Amino acid sequence: MYLSKVELTAPWTRDPYQWHRGLWQLFAGRPDAARSFLFRRETEVPGGRLMVLLQSPEAPVAGDDGVTVLATKPFAPALKEGQWLRFHLTANPVKTIKDSSGRLNRRGEPKSCRVPLIRTDQQEAWLRRKLEGAAKVRAVDIAARQPLYFRRQGDVGKIVPVRFEGILSVDDPQRLLELVRHGIGPAKAFGCGLLSLAPA
Repeated sequence: MYLSKVELTAPWTRDPYQWHRGLWQLFAGRPDAARSFLFRRETEVPGGRLMVLLQSPEAPVAGDDGVTVLATKPFAPALKEGQWLRFHLTANPVKTIKDSSGRLNRRGEPKSCRVPLIRTDQQEAWLRRKLEGAAKVRAVDIAARQPLYFRRQGDVGKIVPVRFEGILSVDDPQRLLELVRHGIGPAKAFGCGLLSLAPA
């Protein structure tokens, strides 16, 4: 895996839906491939610039105008059972609610929608469930981030990201590494799900 620091500028900073599309420019020749990278919005800089931490299975290449790779380094975490680590995660903790009137979607399945978990006790319980079997949360600080609004196919969407920072202990190194590789929770195309680990 690789970690990269990337700067996005216009037109890729227009709305959150564009961030992901801009980052795709760094993986030329794979327009139809499944998304294999994760990213997190780190800072917004005056002048419409956005700094992003990007994690990918292959090194990014030079992007188009508005997408600049500032630094890249190989990333191969060596995790051990019982190890204590600091973690940082921006995620979209949600629950799924089924349609009470029994309406069906296009696939003939019961309609449902995702709603954000607002209370910190619900958010912490969500995080513990996501890490279950891989790691135990020993301490966590939870802070709401600014909601993200986007347009896709004529609809307006909203994501309510949450920042989790704290200490965890490793139960199963392989399972935790899978979470690092594939991310946690929904809204990965909007900068959610990237789990960063560092020595405690």
